[in-house]
Amino acid sequence: MNLAIGIDTGGTCTDAVLYDFDTRRVLGSSKALTTYDDLTRGILQALDGLDPTLCRQARLAGLSTTLATNACVEGKFRRTRLLLLGIDRRGMEKYGASYGFTDPDDIRYLSCRTTITGGIEEEPDWDLLRASAKDWFAGVEACAVCEIYGMRNGAVLEQKAARIVREQTGLPTVCASLLFGGLSSLERAASAVLNAGLLPVTRDFLDAVQRAFRARGIDAAIHIVRSDSSLMGLNYSAEHAVETLLSGPAASALGGSALTGEPDAVIVDIGGTTTDVALVQDGAPLLSDDGIRVGQWKTLIRGLFSTSFALGGDSAIRWDVHGNRSLGPERIIPLCVLATRYPAVTETLRRQVLETPTHTLMLHEFLTLARADWADLPLSLEAHEQKLCLALEAGPLSVQQAADVLGIDKYQLRTRTLEQAGIVLRAGLTPTDIMHVRGDYTRYDRNASIWAARFAAGSLHVELEALCDDIYTEVSHRVFDAVSQMLLEHASPYYRTHGLDDGMRELLRLQWENRASGGSGLLQYAFRTPAKIIGIGGPVHLFLPAAAKALGAECIIPEGASTANAAGAVTGQTTCTATAEIRPHGLSPEDEQQGDYEVLCEGQPPCYFATESEAVAWASARLAEHAAARVREQGAAGELSIVTHTEDVTGGGCKLCTRIRVTASTCLGRTMKEVC
Repeated sequence: MNLAIGIDTGGTCTDAVLYDFDTRRVLGSSKALTTYDDLTRGILQALDGLDPTLCRQARLAGLSTTLATNACVEGKFRRTRLLLLGIDRRGMEKYGASYGFTDPDDIRYLSCRTTITGGIEEEPDWDLLRASAKDWFAGVEACAVCEIYGMRNGAVLEQKAARIVREQTGLPTVCASLLFGGLSSLERAASAVLNAGLLPVTRDFLDAVQRAFRARGIDAAIHIVRSDSSLMGLNYSAEHAVETLLSGPAASALGGSALTGEPDAVIVDIGGTTTDVALVQDGAPLLSDDGIRVGQWKTLIRGLFSTSFALGGDSAIRWDVHGNRSLGPERIIPLCVLATRYPAVTETLRRQVLETPTHTLMLHEFLTLARADWADLPLSLEAHEQKLCLALEAGPLSVQQAADVLGIDKYQLRTRTLEQAGIVLRAGLTPTDIMHVRGDYTRYDRNASIWAARFAAGSLHVELEALCDDIYTEVSHRVFDAVSQMLLEHASPYYRTHGLDDGMRELLRLQWENRASGGSGLLQYAFRTPAKIIGIGGPVHLFLPAAAKALGAECIIPEGASTANAAGAVTGQTTCTATAEIRPHGLSPEDEQQGDYEVLCEGQPPCYFATESEAVAWASARLAEHAAARVREQGAAGELSIVTHTEDVTGGGCKLCTRIRVTASTCLGRTMKEVC
């Protein structure tokens, strides 16, 4: 057998599969809760659900994760400061916010003069940088350096600046132009800042996987899914953390396609924290035309054409003082899960609900300690926060119990600081609990879910069954909206740029409301897709069929859907794409030695040729060399496939440039046969 292990570590669960490349079948799968305090523990629990003998025969492993995405969106990454060369504060005030730089004062600026072709007319004041570095980068854990034309001159100024910063501060420092292609300096800068900040998150994950493999005697070469659904090796990924930002959704697309064999599909992954939607066309995940945006950051990272929104099995079900119910976006621990770990929770919850059947406060929610080392963290906790943490060391406390411990009224309980720092987690009513109430999923303590749902229904003045129906319908409706928007954005650049207006949203609402009849007697609402809608994730079979029916599409829930991400992690390719543009170049007295065509090629300074055919031939050869070298750096082994694509870029009725794209690739399965 030609075996590999796939592992997906998500916000809620860690999944593992054994995959046979010869038969293209999943031989075994397992699921465990993600253990944030020690990722190794959750990975080991997932691995222990697989055949240990077969696991030791695997020689390759594919990984995917949403840890970097979650850290980015939640702002929980290493504090990094940017050093800009050749861009002043006024430029960042004007343009920076569009790329994620909302505070120009938190950036450090070093003057220099370089030309658009990369020529260096005036170097930075290196003595000033040496004298100021410790002060400039005080209070941060990493540094990123970006020079406006660094892509045109081999990043020589960036590299010298980085060396000085490292020497003076000892901080890990990232050079934007050495990690990322593309001429947009602010996108390079944003990508470098994120990469520096996310390195510890990715390295912790990779270290946890390696520790788990050693503990179980597994000797497998490790690859991880990138944002564009390709793969990269262990060493490369340890330095390119930002390229895992869409790792989880990319693995979903790969897994859904691999398990069904459908060439054209919408992949919907309903997880514990988020729901991810991606498109597959002609058997390959569709990629975004531009660099991906995650949270506030606009990057150069080539990624999946996808959307992720905060809706999943762990989304908080809450209400306000006016009785208006909400679902998410906050993620909390399902009460059924907490009660399984701490059985006393169910009895506490029962007494709470019997004593106070309804309330405007979330009295059914509990607090639990997430960090046993909270006292050693570099945080200035107030006295009442320290007192609460000490009390939580004995076990979870309800909202009322926590207020009693602190000697305050329950309305005065404030735990946001502890929760944002990840020291304390909150548990409450979620869709996972509603599934337990209805008996559709009963892995954990169903009684805790029932008591919490009774409290919610009473507080909202609805019947328990009506509350359950409403939650199921809302999840399906929001999935329908997300899939519809993705398809509209794919069909029209207008919607990618402007989003859906109120009129289009009203049409979608009418289509959903009339999904059974198709419309009124005089008008039919008929947004339809011929693509199959493929469901991934544990609860997807409960919610996706209704959304697919409203779009007139076939819904497919493949066998192994609950662990499809882990399967997707081993079914991708190791690829690298390099690009170049060839533009007409007008001669001037200053460049008499230059030709009529300028080549802007990744990894090279601008070059000039007398004819376009010479320029195309030179650029294609250089790109092939560059792509092959990069894909080897990413961990590819064995024979490579090199594909060259050339297109004319036009505008205003005339040709603007010729764009060349060269892709070097191999697949994990083929690599594995060569390794074996």
